[in-house]
Amino acid sequence: MAGSGPALAATTSAPAQARTARAAGGPRVFGWDFGGSPAVSSDGTHVWVTGIGGTGGPVGKSEVVELSAGTGKLVRVISGSQFQFRTPVAVSSDGTHVWVVDDHGDAVTELDAATGHLVRVISGSQYQFNHPDAVSSDGTHVWVASFGLGSSLGSVTELDASTGALVRVLDAPSYGFDNPDRNSISSDGTHVWVANINNGTVTELSAATGALVQIISGKADGFDGASTVSSDGTHVWVTNSGDQGEVTELDASTGALVRVISAAAYYLDSPWDVSSDGTDVWVADFDGSEGSAVTEIDAATGALVRVISAAADRLGLPTGVWSDGTHVWVANTLDPTTEGTSLTELSAATGDLIGVDPGSEYQIDTPEAISSDGTHVWVANTEANTVTELDASTGALVRVLRGPKFHFDLPSGISSDGTHVWVANHNGDTVTELDASTGELVQVLSASSYGFECPYAVSSDGTHVWVANCVSGVTELDAATGALVRVIDAPADQFDGPTSISADGTHVWVGNQSDGTVTELSASTGDLVQVLGTSGGGFGDLVDLDSDGTDVWVLDSSRTASAVFELSATTGAAVQEITASSAHLSSPYGIDSDGTHVWVTNNVPGSVSELSAATGTFTRLIHGYCYDFQHPGPVVSEAGQVWVGNLLGASVTEFSAATR
Repeated sequence: MAGSGPALAATTSAPAQARTARAAGGPRVFGWDFGGSPAVSSDGTHVWVTGIGGTGGPVGKSEVVELSAGTGKLVRVISGSQFQFRTPVAVSSDGTHVWVVDDHGDAVTELDAATGHLVRVISGSQYQFNHPDAVSSDGTHVWVASFGLGSSLGSVTELDASTGALVRVLDAPSYGFDNPDRNSISSDGTHVWVANINNGTVTELSAATGALVQIISGKADGFDGASTVSSDGTHVWVTNSGDQGEVTELDASTGALVRVISAAAYYLDSPWDVSSDGTDVWVADFDGSEGSAVTEIDAATGALVRVISAAADRLGLPTGVWSDGTHVWVANTLDPTTEGTSLTELSAATGDLIGVDPGSEYQIDTPEAISSDGTHVWVANTEANTVTELDASTGALVRVLRGPKFHFDLPSGISSDGTHVWVANHNGDTVTELDASTGELVQVLSASSYGFECPYAVSSDGTHVWVANCVSGVTELDAATGALVRVIDAPADQFDGPTSISADGTHVWVGNQSDGTVTELSASTGDLVQVLGTSGGGFGDLVDLDSDGTDVWVLDSSRTASAVFELSATTGAAVQEITASSAHLSSPYGIDSDGTHVWVTNNVPGSVSELSAATGTFTRLIHGYCYDFQHPGPVVSEAGQVWVGNLLGASVTEFSAATR
């Protein structure tokens, strides 16, 4: 989709290091997001963070993000309908398996911890999942706590960790379950502890048999809205989110009360989650009188070690905390800097800040246009009114351009010629010019003489810049100065809703979406050469086109008969029509040719069709969870790499043009 904007009919953010979704040579995904109310678990090698795409939302919008525990770098983003993530609210990893519970889906998804691959989705009436919202695996057993709705006050389901098979369901009234909430279950391999938030009790089970050991209750234990629990095998730590804001320590071997911690110095105004690594206990305080914080407690003595609340730690409404003994990971619902979700990493030895992973730092949001000059990749984020620049060789974030000086206003088209970057602002009737080497603003073109009327797509060949105005004609600019050369809008040009444009240095090809025709102009004079497709229905629902200098590829996204039309770039003559069935097209959105390959994005269900530019024959269909295609839209190929903007995934997927 080099140099073009998206079709009008189509609808519809990460740290600076490269975000690698698979091993070297595989696809990479940039711009993922932790989603709402993230939960976190680490096995010392991997860190797993759940991201909710919207409560009760459609399957496939939510995801699980895997990071390296050693470096904090992204390993992969796991999403897609096969995982059946709807509202993944809790996660537990035992180093071999990863267990993700889905509240609204009443299911548990098992992943392979080494590869992130799907093992199985566990659901069905026999498991009696009723809004499951907590999970704990000790490597032998997996324990899932269901909150329960209707007449149910909750239950616990035990699975075999090696097979996922059902072992038993515990739901008798004698267990004393009373709506166990998020992070409410913890197994140390010998005992299983369940915090019951409504009646303020803790249920102890035998990990070997599931038998009830005891129900611990009473104000003497400090229980007041017992909400979360963590056991390290020696101590059991329970957060109480009631009026007092306390942490209760129990003896793991007997369940006897050791102490109740409630002094003001501990800063336990609203303890939301707790994690013990055997040496220290870490408590996430959701929103106290002084803001959010993490309290570190000595596990041997219960003494206060420190309260962590510095501005640099960016703690904001933390909903999860996990320590693997080396690192402490805190999941923030509202990062005070970005106002989005983030993950704060602390040193377990010192409590010092190691880093903050904001997840959405790329700020990719509805990427409706994308352009690469081989060195930089430029993404126009239509909803965010920003432009994201990536390093084409590594995928690393270079910068995000935002602010009133750029005049980004629904940027829908972007084109880079290696020296200049041109952004068409659909809603602002302006074109923004950037310096491709620095990202600095050069100028904003907005005078009425430019003829900008809903500028929707832009293409630069290094000498000329061509802007398609979707309610009028085409504006030609001088690429060196941005000066107006001419406005082309004669009746003979037959422009009718031009929404895509591609210039190859000799010809300029304009896609008219409204009537499905293509207008060819001379790149040297701007004169009309010909209008193609004026008879026989034209090119149908013309959503995009691209010229590689030899052929022009026109994409028809008609629901009944999608197709790719190949034209000669020399004469405009028809070469062939490539049907939807032969090219595996499905709601095609964007097209781009690098002269060797032709790439077509299929918006639904999410794939890319590759064609041979020499023959037009179908080569392969690119799809799968590792690509994280979520309504893929614009596509550009340059220097052997293919970049795809995911309209609903708030991300960009990169893969090698040569990869098989």
